[in-house]
Amino acid sequence: MKQAAICILDGMGPQAGGYLYNTIIQKAVRDYGAKNNDDFPEIILYSVPVPDFISNNRSKDRTLKMLQAKVRETNKLEISCISIACNTAHILLEQLQKETDIPFVSIIEETIKGVKKDKVSVVGLMGTPSTLRFGFYQEELKKEGIKCIVPSKAQIIILERVTRNIIAGKVLQSDQSKLISIADSFKKKGARAIILGCTELPLGFPKKYSLPIYNSVEELCKALLRIYYGSNTIQK
Repeated sequence: MKQAAICILDGMGPQAGGYLYNTIIQKAVRDYGAKNNDDFPEIILYSVPVPDFISNNRSKDRTLKMLQAKVRETNKLEISCISIACNTAHILLEQLQKETDIPFVSIIEETIKGVKKDKVSVVGLMGTPSTLRFGFYQEELKKEGIKCIVPSKAQIIILERVTRNIIAGKVLQSDQSKLISIADSFKKKGARAIILGCTELPLGFPKKYSLPIYNSVEELCKALLRIYYGSNTIQK
């Protein structure tokens, strides 16, 4: 049984939002048997050009007001859930939830659910400077008894540069090599899996790696489709 539409707050940055949308469509085909136009989920995507807050939160208040305005618009629509196509923007999730009774689906919670389900004891975490500084993942992983290895200061600078390149539409081979190097350093420190805790990073990280990868975009898409379709595949 299909539910009301999925709403996505996007634009932080738009490359990742496009990737999230395409991943939803691909998973609808693969996991739920979508084939015809009316098999696919209804998706409302707000691509909001908010100020940059990858490495600082000076523009957080302005960003909050812009997103609050969009969330209030959702109260006029038939929507089953809302998600944010950005890990860093989850610093605003609690305040945004106050603007509507429509539930938000947290990309961070869904990613950690995947790690917990697979009984991974030690993970390496990649993310933007703001995401790492606010400690969303670290706190939730600690609650679940999962050890989290975070990047060094030098590695955080690299992650920010790679993220900014991807937002600008530059997916460079040299950046992929840098991400692999950071992942390798996590592995040497005992990581049994890697969390890509930034929605841009899956666009630059290799498809195959020697450790399991928890792609936060993929984990969010799984949750959104479970809500939309329930546990049902499409009947032909």
